[in-house]
Amino acid sequence: MLIGKFIRLVEDHADQLTESWIKEVRTNPSTRSYRDFSDEVLSKRIYDVFKRLGNWLLNEDPADKKTAEHFMNLGYERAQEGFKVSEVIYALILSRVTLCRFVDKHGLINSALEIQKAQEFNRRVTAFFDKAIYFMALGYETIHNRGADKVKKVEHVEKAISSITKWIITDTHN
Repeated sequence: MLIGKFIRLVEDHADQLTESWIKEVRTNPSTRSYRDFSDEVLSKRIYDVFKRLGNWLLNEDPADKKTAEHFMNLGYERAQEGFKVSEVIYALILSRVTLCRFVDKHGLINSALEIQKAQEFNRRVTAFFDKAIYFMALGYETIHNRGADKVKKVEHVEKAISSITKWIITDTHN
């Protein structure tokens, strides 16, 4: 199973993947605020994103509730830390790009049959990051619109999940 191979690859090479992402966010002109944080803090942050991706791919969060709550809170926290929303979005994009480059480099596809599985896998990874970005932006907005208490309220999370499931980028296989 391609997802199992992917998770093993990421777990076995977590240090390399983390270092690559940290180098990207530290040197990219679109993520300047990340330069102010230690490698330890950044390592924990990217580890959390990749761990959540792995859990999501294994369908531990089929309704997106845990993912929505986490990334909405992450957006709120980054707003409190003074990040621009564009930087947080781009850091998430860089995590997806870094991951895809890494997976391509290590060649998970060993047969023609796996090409179709790889396309499905790529679609699911993209869906995860699209949802993460959306939920993070909603959480970021709460600092300006409603306050932190709304991020934690169930109806706010449920409304966010409902809105994205009606969105064109739905993940119909979850």
